Amino acid sequence: MIRIEENVVLAPYTSFRVGGQARYFVAVTSTEELQEALTQAKAADWPVFILAAGSNVIVSSLGFDGLVIQVKIAGYSTEGNIITSGAAELMSTLVDASIGQGLAGLEWAGGLPGTFGGAIRGNAGAFGGEIKDSIATVTSVHQDSHEITTRHNNECQFGYRESIFKTKPNEIIISATVQLKSGDKEELRKIADDHISYRQTHHPLEYPNSGSIFKNTPVEKVPADILPQFKDVIKTDPFPVVPTAKIIADAGLSGTQIGQAQVSTKHTNYIVNLGGATGEDIVGLINKVKEVVQTKFGITLEVEPELLGF
Repeated sequence: MIRIEENVVLAPYTSFRVGGQARYFVAVTSTEELQEALTQAKAADWPVFILAAGSNVIVSSLGFDGLVIQVKIAGYSTEGNIITSGAAELMSTLVDASIGQGLAGLEWAGGLPGTFGGAIRGNAGAFGGEIKDSIATVTSVHQDSHEITTRHNNECQFGYRESIFKTKPNEIIISATVQLKSGDKEELRKIADDHISYRQTHHPLEYPNSGSIFKNTPVEKVPADILPQFKDVIKTDPFPVVPTAKIIADAGLSGTQIGQAQVSTKHTNYIVNLGGATGEDIVGLINKVKEVVQTKFGITLEVEPELLGF
């Protein structure tokens, strides 16, 4: 039996540490509890927002006048080269588990924040890898019908930081399987640790943040007269892109602040909460960055985190 709470402050549930109250809030640890929460929300005509680890969401000071469901369906198992995991399992746990079993395919995600389900929803990627490269199946619950569906990789409509679960948010991921291959434990551990070390050195992890604010910019979306300025930094991610951090830096925006929200001086595709920032400060700064980059370079930046209550 689930217990729905009222007037729960959301800031502690987000990596940015910002956000007002949810009118209703419940954490669910099983598919049955999730279905029960959805049933109650439908009967009461409450809007629903699905929350995972809160590492890719910005919540307004006004909060959310509906039911926030935190999906905490975790646990994993390994059979041969296949790992099956609940959506709420942290990516760091699965990276360590795969390496411990001598399985290659997730080591690129060393240091990646957030949950397995969140990584699938946004087709997370880094260091040349993407979660779609190892996904075998994804199981979800439909928000309205409560039906359970299992999709194979080619049915998930994976794209650049996209999937069917992001474009059709009424599909709530509850579990998935990854199919990996045999690898050398020591080599895999070194790769993951190198990526963790890189993040610790180059990313502003000392402040609350939600990771990259903007997607990297596909080369074809950079005006031809501007592209030569960035030709030396073009990388494959997984197709040719200009790192958005470089675009923001060249626009002169490093260190720009609104309230206590700041464009990081360490990595300009991060906005950090220096202490006391609000969701409105962060979104205001996002809009300012977009406006300056559009004016200076004719480049339209795409925001990664989801906005709630704006």
